[in-house]
Amino acid sequence: MIPKADLLAGDEIISATEILKLDDRIFDPNVRPNIETALALSSGEVGGWVVPFAAGTFEHHENVAEQGLFRCLFGRDSLIISSLLKQQNPALQINTICALAAFQGREFAWKSEEEPGRIPHEVRDSGDPQGARIAAESAWHFPYYGSIDATLLWIKALDEVAHNDPSILDRQINGQSLAQRAELAASWILNRLDSGSGYIRSNRANPQGILNQVWKDSGDSYLTISGKVATGSATVSVETISQTFDALIAASRLAKLSTYHWQFTPTELVFAAETLKQRLLNSWWLGDRFAMGLAVIEEKEVMLDAIASNQWRLLDSEILADFESSNLVKELVDSVTDTEILGPNGIRTLGKSNPRYRPGGYHTGSSWPMDAALIVRGLLRRGARAEANAVATKTIRAIEKVGAYPEFFRSDESEKLGISRFVIDVRDAQLTTSNRICQPPQMLQGWTIAAFSWFKQEKIQ
Repeated sequence: MIPKADLLAGDEIISATEILKLDDRIFDPNVRPNIETALALSSGEVGGWVVPFAAGTFEHHENVAEQGLFRCLFGRDSLIISSLLKQQNPALQINTICALAAFQGREFAWKSEEEPGRIPHEVRDSGDPQGARIAAESAWHFPYYGSIDATLLWIKALDEVAHNDPSILDRQINGQSLAQRAELAASWILNRLDSGSGYIRSNRANPQGILNQVWKDSGDSYLTISGKVATGSATVSVETISQTFDALIAASRLAKLSTYHWQFTPTELVFAAETLKQRLLNSWWLGDRFAMGLAVIEEKEVMLDAIASNQWRLLDSEILADFESSNLVKELVDSVTDTEILGPNGIRTLGKSNPRYRPGGYHTGSSWPMDAALIVRGLLRRGARAEANAVATKTIRAIEKVGAYPEFFRSDESEKLGISRFVIDVRDAQLTTSNRICQPPQMLQGWTIAAFSWFKQEKIQ
């Protein structure tokens, strides 16, 4: 029987296919591999560096449709995984930095969305079957560069490593030092801020590229509290502002450490960061929360006021670290355990009162362990241990009930152990296009493995 929990009024089902059977081994928690085994299954070698892939595949899922989609180096995913695991495996973070640096953009190329200084989103081998399928369907070239946060996370990661070992900045990657590559990445940020009217926007060069070039990259991810979806390609996401701030501050520190002379000074980088911070504080606070994004709807640029998980990611940033922001931090801490956003399996990607909320929607209601981990990390930074425990415990319990490390869980209890088993495509009444409203998660997701490990490391049980 086709599950109906994710259907909205006016949706017309195009197709519904059962992918995971009720007797699949992933529903048995006794077969969940330990952290070390799971990481080995979801890692690989790229350019001589052993790095975490976005996901792996269980042997019994090798021929299961919709599994094994992300078995490669991903900028965002691999950097977040290695960040969460850096205490127990610092080499993983260094390897990820170097592997991605080897593919740093050198020129403008519209099919791959390569840009000078840009860190890639997705690195696939020429024989990768998923890469071949995507290239045929969407005219992508690999490496594909269609994310704006990979470059930001890369600079921050390099700063973390260089803080303990400045000599890493002299390491040569394909004829350029990491210091030179950091300068190129910082230049990409400043150029994007300049062309984006003070923000880094999800502008895509390839019309068939990713629309929202951030973690919530689904086409229906960014919306208002009344459920109007932003479908343009110049959206700004609130957590990107904090990531940009952190990257600029990180770049200023790298410029000071570097023996290589940068084209801009640390002071200039800090000024750009502080300018961005004031934009956030002056324009994005809505009185009781931050807007999730800025986008054009009906030919007018508006703040997207939907309640979504994005705003709580600001806690895991230096952007709200000063006294001036303490009241805003308190609002975020106090609201994170509200049932509007905290569901049975962790943080909902979208508040449950939104007209577009779907409990299994990829970025419109589901609960991602990675999202929870970064929010919990931010809560701990603010000393909010009780709230951190409340969020983390739900996520940990969800993982412990299954024999896998799912990419995400449903944020309701309509399906077994919170795992969507069907792929459901509908004709969306608002979007007037086909929309995949439900799909099974990748069952061996790298950042879920890393999140679970990090929770244990932080002694959250």
